[in-house]
Amino acid sequence: MVERYRRAANSGYSNRQADVADEASFTSLLMGLFQPHRSTANGKEMGMCVGSSDPLVPLHCARGAEQTSECHITVRGISCASCTLGIESRIAALPGVHSVSVNFATSGCRVEYSLQLVSVERIVREIEAMGYGVTFVETDSTATCQGRGLHRDETQLVIRGMSYASCAVHVESQLRLVKGVVHCSVNFSTGICTLQFECSEGVLDRVMNKIGLMGYTANVLSNADETIRLSAAKEALERKQEIGEHQREFVGATVLAVPLTLTMMLMNTGFTRIVGGMLGVGLIQMIFSTFIVYFYGAGFYCRAWKNLQRCAFTMDSLVAIGTGCSYLYSIVALAIMLGTKTPMTVYFDTVGMLLVFMLLGRYLEARAKRYTSEALIQIMSLVPPMAVAITPEGDVTLPSSSVAKGMRVRVLPGSRIPVDGRVIEGSSEVDEQMVTGESLPRVVRPGDEVVGGTTNIMSILVVEATKVGDETVVSQILRVVQEAQGSKPTVQRVADSIVAHLVPLVVAFSLVVLIVWLVLGIFNLYPPEWRKNNQSAIVFAFDFFISTLVAVCPCALGLATPTAILVGTGVGARMGVLVKSGSTLEVVYRARCIAFDKTGTITSGKLRVVHQQYWGQGSDLVAQAVAAVEQKSSHPIAKAVAEALHPSSKEMAYQVVTSTAYAGLGVDAVVGHLESGEQHRIVVGSMALMKQCGVDVGDSVVNAVQGQINLGRSVVICAIGGTVKLLLALFDKPKDEARAVVRYLRKRGVRVILLTGDNRGAASSVAREVGIPEADVFADLLPAVKSSIVMDLQEAGEEVLFVGEGINDSPALTQANVGVALGTGTEIAIESADVVLMQDSLVNLLNLRALSATTVRRVYGNFVWSFCYNIVVLPLASGMLFPLFQVRLHPIVAGLTMILSSLSVLLSSLSIRCFKPYTQELLSES
Repeated sequence: MVERYRRAANSGYSNRQADVADEASFTSLLMGLFQPHRSTANGKEMGMCVGSSDPLVPLHCARGAEQTSECHITVRGISCASCTLGIESRIAALPGVHSVSVNFATSGCRVEYSLQLVSVERIVREIEAMGYGVTFVETDSTATCQGRGLHRDETQLVIRGMSYASCAVHVESQLRLVKGVVHCSVNFSTGICTLQFECSEGVLDRVMNKIGLMGYTANVLSNADETIRLSAAKEALERKQEIGEHQREFVGATVLAVPLTLTMMLMNTGFTRIVGGMLGVGLIQMIFSTFIVYFYGAGFYCRAWKNLQRCAFTMDSLVAIGTGCSYLYSIVALAIMLGTKTPMTVYFDTVGMLLVFMLLGRYLEARAKRYTSEALIQIMSLVPPMAVAITPEGDVTLPSSSVAKGMRVRVLPGSRIPVDGRVIEGSSEVDEQMVTGESLPRVVRPGDEVVGGTTNIMSILVVEATKVGDETVVSQILRVVQEAQGSKPTVQRVADSIVAHLVPLVVAFSLVVLIVWLVLGIFNLYPPEWRKNNQSAIVFAFDFFISTLVAVCPCALGLATPTAILVGTGVGARMGVLVKSGSTLEVVYRARCIAFDKTGTITSGKLRVVHQQYWGQGSDLVAQAVAAVEQKSSHPIAKAVAEALHPSSKEMAYQVVTSTAYAGLGVDAVVGHLESGEQHRIVVGSMALMKQCGVDVGDSVVNAVQGQINLGRSVVICAIGGTVKLLLALFDKPKDEARAVVRYLRKRGVRVILLTGDNRGAASSVAREVGIPEADVFADLLPAVKSSIVMDLQEAGEEVLFVGEGINDSPALTQANVGVALGTGTEIAIESADVVLMQDSLVNLLNLRALSATTVRRVYGNFVWSFCYNIVVLPLASGMLFPLFQVRLHPIVAGLTMILSSLSVLLSSLSIRCFKPYTQELLSES
C-alpha cells in the first residue's frame, strides 16, 4: 500500500507568506510516482519512536537494525538549477538522510532516509522553510523495522465537505488525536484520508464519529486510490495549474507595465511638462513598478532572502539583487529630486520590464516543459477511468481501479481494455501501439493475454483480470520511465557542480564590474562621450552592473540534461523501449560490443520442422500416425512435430491405443486406424530409443541423422513396425530481422557476440545464418559462465550490452554495463535489465541505440550552447567590450536574452520528439 498526501500550500506559513510563495511558484511534474515498492510482511507502522521527537518516525523502529525508506516529493517554486542544489544540500544535512536527488526539469525530489532518525514531515518542513511549497508527497509505506511486533492496519476514507486546504490540515491534526490512530494524512485536492491504526476494536468507529463531529461526511474507500493517483500524476504532468498561474501573473504584470512603457516613450514630449517634469514621471513610474514588485515579484524576493540566510544563491537571487538594487536606487534618486529639484535617472521602468520578462520566461518554460512530458501524459491517458464489470446481477459500471483479480469485464469495440487479463470469450483485434509500439493490430482469441490500455477494435471481448493496480503493464511503464527521468547522469552532476559555483561568482563579478566602472567614471578615465544623454558616472556603471546580473543564465545549464532525458525516455516509452535510468543512455551511446543470447533472442524460441525425409511408401499415412502420437504430448518438440505433420484443418486418421513415454528419449505407442481398425506399433524419438526398442536403423538413416546434426538441428526418428519410415529435423530459426540487425551493427563497427547454452553445432548454425563470426560464438555455457565472459570483455576495456530474455540470462544481464531484456522474457530477466524492449523484435535494439545517440548528442549540444551563451554575454553585459565597439546590453535586453537562452535549450530538447524509429521494412531497404 502506498501512502499519498498533498500538503496544504506552504502549511506553517502566515497567509501572506503562503500567497507570496504561490505567486512565483508552479505545480511540478510528479517524480518517482511509480517507484518499485519494498515488500514486507507487516507494512510500515507509524507512530512515536522511542528516543525520537519526530511524530512520524515508526513506533517500533527504536530497536533493531536500521531500516530505510524512500519518499518522493513534488516541490513548488523551483526556478533554476541552483534551487535544486540548495534543496539537495539542505536535506542531505539532515541526520538519517542517506541520499537525495532533485530534478530541475520535473521539480521532483527523491529522498532515501532512515526510519529511526528522520520522518517525511521533517523533510517537508525543511523544504518549506527554504521558501518552497510542497504539493505532493508519496512515501513507501511498505518498509518496516525489526522490533516489537505491533499489529497495524491501514485504510482510506473519502471525506466530503472540505472547502479549503486549511480544512484538510485541521482534519488531519484532529484525527491524529483519536486513540488508536498511528498515522493520518489528508489529501485536500482529492478528499482522500489515509489512516494507519492499531488493530483494536472501535478505532475506525471513533474516527468516523470524529469526522462527523467536525461537520464532514466520510466513507471507506475501496481500491479507487489507483485511479486518483493516475489522475493526480496526469494533472501534474499537464501543468495546467502552473501554466494558468504564470499566465495570470504575466498578464497582470504586463497590464501594469504598459504605463511604464508609455511614460518612457513620452519622456521627451509635452507629457513631461504636463505631469510636472521628471519628478512627476518618476512618481508615476514608482507607483506602477511598486505594484508589479509587490503583487508579482514578491516571490523572487522572498526566496532570495531565504536563500541568502543560508548563504546560497540562485537565479532568484540574481533577479532580486538586480531589480531590488534598481528599485532602491530609484527611490533614493526620487527622494533627492523631491528635495533638490535636480533631474536624476530612475530605473522604475527597468524594474517593471525585467520582472515582466522574468514572468514571461516562467510562463513559456512551463508550457515547454509540459510538452516534454507529453509521452507520459498519453500513457497515463490509456487506462479508461471506468470499466464494465460482469456480476451475477448483471453488468455494472465501476472505476477501473476497483476491478479485482479474477473479476470479468466486458470490453466493447472501440473501447480500451481497463486491466491486464486473459480473454475468456470473443475474438477480436487489439491495437497495442501505445503500449508496446507495435503498429499492426494483434488477433486475440480465448486464452490469449491482453494488456490494459490497449484498444479493442472489432468485437466484444470478455476479459478476466489477472493484474490490477500497480502490477499492470501501464503502471510498470510509468514506474520505469519516472525512475529514468529522476536519475542524474554523470554529465548532469558535472553541470550541477558548475551551476553551484556560477551564481555566487556572477554576483561577485557584478560587484567588481560596478566598482571598476565607478572608479573609471569618478576619475574620468574614459571619454565623457561614452555617457550619452548626460548620464552620470554612477548611472553608467549601474547599467553594466544590472545587465551582468540578469544576463548570465544558470537555468540553461540546469535544463540541458534533464529536459533531454525527459523527452528521450518519453519517446522511448512511446515506441516500446523502456530505459530505467538516464545514465543508461550514455553507456548505450558509447558501447561498441553487444552480446546476444541465442534462444528466444536471436532465434524465435520456437522449434520448427525444417526438413522431412521419408523411406518407403505411404508417407501421408505415416505422417498422420506420427501426428496422432505427438499430439498427446506437451513437449515443445512433440508440439512442433504435430503442428508440421497434421494441420488443424485436416481430420485425424489414427488414434492412440497405448503409449509409453521415455524421459529424454521419446515415446513408444500403438495406434489404430479409425476406419479399418488396423493397429501399428510406432516409435518416435531419438537414435538411442530406436536401439532400445529394437528398431532396424540402416546406414542411410545414420548418415541422414548425422548430416542434420552437423547443421545444428534436432532430429526425431519415426519407426513403424520396427522399420524407420520418417526422419524429421527441427530448428529454432533466427528471427526474420536478426540477420539485418546484425549486419547493421557490424557495419557500424559494433562487435556482435553470441553466448548460448546450446551445443556448438546449433550455435554455429545460427551464427552463420545471421552473420556472426565463428570466433565470436561461445556455446555450451552455464549462466555463470556467460556472466564471466561478459566480465572478461569488460576487463579488456569493452563496454558491453547484453541482450537476453530467460532466467538463465539474469547473471549476464546484471553483469553487463547495460542489460537489455525482451518484454516477452521472464520477470526475473526484466527485473535484472537496465532496458526493456516491449516488443519481441530486435529492431527496437537499433532504436535504442539511435535514440540514445540522439538524446546524448542533444545533451552535449545544449551544454555547448549554454556555455557559449554565457561566455559571449558576460563580457558584453559587463562592458568589457565597450571600449572596443561602444556596444552594450541594456538591462531590459539582457533579461530578454537570458529568457531566450533557457527557451532555446527547452526547444532543443523538444526536437527529440521528431525522432523517427526504424522499422523492419526500413531496415531491409537500408
